[in-house]
Amino acid sequence: MDWIQQNIANILIGAFIFFILWRRFVAPKLSGVKSMAASDYHSFRNQEHTLLDVRSLAEWKSGHPSKALHIALGEINSRMTEIAKDKPLVVICASGNRSAVAATKLAQAGFDNVYNFSGGMGSWQAAGLPVKSGK
Repeated sequence: MDWIQQNIANILIGAFIFFILWRRFVAPKLSGVKSMAASDYHSFRNQEHTLLDVRSLAEWKSGHPSKALHIALGEINSRMTEIAKDKPLVVICASGNRSAVAATKLAQAGFDNVYNFSGGMGSWQAAGLPVKSGK
């Protein structure tokens, strides 16, 4: 018991790190979410699919993938019906963290062929993929 009291801060930090790593890496794989790199998207973008941007409205307005559907992460549960279930779904955010959470939720809700876009908008722009500014 003394050991726990002396190390409670370390235990809590360790639990927090475990939780973050679980949500980012393990949970998406368990739900069937696949990862998609920008280099993979170059060939994939010619196939019929839905590209879903889950960033905030302010982030969306600062520049987003052209042809993307915008539903912020906090609205995913209430707006899932707006997303086509009959074609692959690629989810993107700023870095890949929020999109991993959204992709996991969507896969658990019955969406098939769900991909998390690795590296988010930074990778998107670095790969020279099209960006549209404004609304």
